[in-house]
Amino acid sequence: MASMDADRGSDDTRRQAPVTDQHRELANQAMQEFEKGHYNQCTNTMSRLGDARATDVKVVLNRSVALFYQSNSKAIDEFRHNIQTVFNMARISPDLSEKSNLDDADYAVVYYNKAVLLYHEKQHRAALSILEKLFRYVEPIDEGLAQKVMLLLTELYLTVHQPYDALNMVQNIEKFLTGKSQNSQDKDKNESNNAAAQEALRAKLTLYKVRCNLMAKQLINKKEFKTLSGNSHPVNFAKAYHMYLRGNAKKASKMLGNPPSVQLSPSSGECLALMYTNNQALLNMALRRPSLAVCQLRDALHYNEKNSRDTVPNDKAKPPLPLSYVSQHYILLHNLGVLQLHSKQPAAAFECFVECVQVYHRNPRLWLRLAECCIMHHKEVGCRSRAAFRSNDGDREHRHKLEVVQDSIGSGFHHKLVLGQGTLSDKKSTPSSGVFPNLNLGFASFCLQNARSLLPTDPQDVEPPAQDEQSEFSPPLADPVLVSAEPCNPLRETEVANLRCSILAASAYVALCENEHYKALTFSVDLLRQPNLSPAQRYLGHMYKGEALVALDRIADGVDELNPENVTDVSTTLPEASTEQEKDQEGLAETREAIVPWSPSSVGVARALMQYNLAVAYSMRTEYGRALKALTESSERIGIPYPVQMFYLKLYLDLKQGNKKGAISLINEHFGYNSRT
Repeated sequence: MASMDADRGSDDTRRQAPVTDQHRELANQAMQEFEKGHYNQCTNTMSRLGDARATDVKVVLNRSVALFYQSNSKAIDEFRHNIQTVFNMARISPDLSEKSNLDDADYAVVYYNKAVLLYHEKQHRAALSILEKLFRYVEPIDEGLAQKVMLLLTELYLTVHQPYDALNMVQNIEKFLTGKSQNSQDKDKNESNNAAAQEALRAKLTLYKVRCNLMAKQLINKKEFKTLSGNSHPVNFAKAYHMYLRGNAKKASKMLGNPPSVQLSPSSGECLALMYTNNQALLNMALRRPSLAVCQLRDALHYNEKNSRDTVPNDKAKPPLPLSYVSQHYILLHNLGVLQLHSKQPAAAFECFVECVQVYHRNPRLWLRLAECCIMHHKEVGCRSRAAFRSNDGDREHRHKLEVVQDSIGSGFHHKLVLGQGTLSDKKSTPSSGVFPNLNLGFASFCLQNARSLLPTDPQDVEPPAQDEQSEFSPPLADPVLVSAEPCNPLRETEVANLRCSILAASAYVALCENEHYKALTFSVDLLRQPNLSPAQRYLGHMYKGEALVALDRIADGVDELNPENVTDVSTTLPEASTEQEKDQEGLAETREAIVPWSPSSVGVARALMQYNLAVAYSMRTEYGRALKALTESSERIGIPYPVQMFYLKLYLDLKQGNKKGAISLINEHFGYNSRT
């Protein structure tokens, strides 16, 4: 919370009358009353002192703090106005932009109070900007205030997802405490109280270091994790998250402990019950309990709404500053959208993400999630069976097979069969510019464009420096670069590379569905040159590239790209770590089994699907014999039930080759007597 200046009077005698003994006595009395929590008496004492020293900046500041505490931290607007008045009286810059602002180190408490106000109002970047500048002048500042500044800086760095900066600040605090203990070795007063306070502070710093390592996903340093003591919920949350990152969600769920009884902390505004329920929901999703996870997330949203109503029951009520911004609505809504997307509920997830993207519009992964909702809905249109939709085998559904022969006309010699239009006829959507949020591929293309633009420069596009330059200029080792992905933890370099691959694969697919074949070719080529490709993504890259080349009438190149013998692996595991930084993080459970199994799951089926596309390419080149041979081999590998596309292609090839009996035999064998009732 806000802090009073412990200095009893002002040293600026150029504008102020000399400080008398009576003034010092009033100042000491006010400080004692403030420390005891007697804010009414403190305010009265400060008013008497203010009457005698109306233009004293420190008196005005301390009286403002006392009034703020007297109002139970509810007079926020008045306190903000009083801080601005102090800035004007002292003729200093409110944002600490001038170099001479801290010629008088006593003004540091004014900036600290403003940073505290901004922190509780969720203006974290503004508070961080002030405290970072204030930290440059930390040496002449009072020790107690300097410690508060560094602790608040640590909390702010974690809040804005800068774990390495937070870790550096923790190290500064530890150095500060070491020097402070050496300077106070000869002082034995209140030794027991100081020792207890120091021990509590060191435990807090240990938890800070653990949170920094977890946020940066640095799990190799087990020393801090082992030194975590106590059974508090923050400690249990940290231990559970550490176990979750290692891939043991079941043990992590046990480590969360029992549900907390306290709903809302009046001092911090945090709801432990809400955080507990959110964590349990995410763990249950990892344990393949999607329905339970979604229900728990909705319970967390209910807790959040209840807390918001309790803190502000009506428009006239003013909550205390720590309780003014307690809502975690968008964070919970984001998590609910992720769970619903994994549960194959694209429409519900889309509504959550559309609301969240208005707040977290700088998150490239969130834009990808929106595009995935559109893609999933596009596929769902052609899959009435939930099981088929989940397994990526919707084209094997029986209803699609019935649509191959839609009707029969006439009888006898004039008997005709009417064939269907194919599987894409029911996936057509109304044209859309893609700007307005809709569950269609036009908006998916727009989302993917935003996601690509938010990614850092592709390392493949950066030319490495010459060897001479590398030897002459060797930059010092720096902290790894993290990409912001709020409200989630920042993305490491390897995660950015993996995200780039996912975005490019989705972009190529959407471009093919939208008949933008040049774009699809560009995206697939860009995808295939990425070093962090999983075998499944490489398979998709070759498939999409081959289809784009065939559509662009570069059939010879497409045939080379669609060679089934090039398919040797279709697993979703990532390549082995190649750099030291990646090897340091091998403890992460990056290769945990996917919640939704990948299909095709075997190399044989993957080759068969590739061979089907090869048959289509041959047929477009009027090589019907080779196309029929490739189609036959593909159908033997895929097995029954056949995808409906194979029936269309077989009928097309038989009719093109004049094999009327073969076409009739196929219809009699697989469709029989076609009657519509």
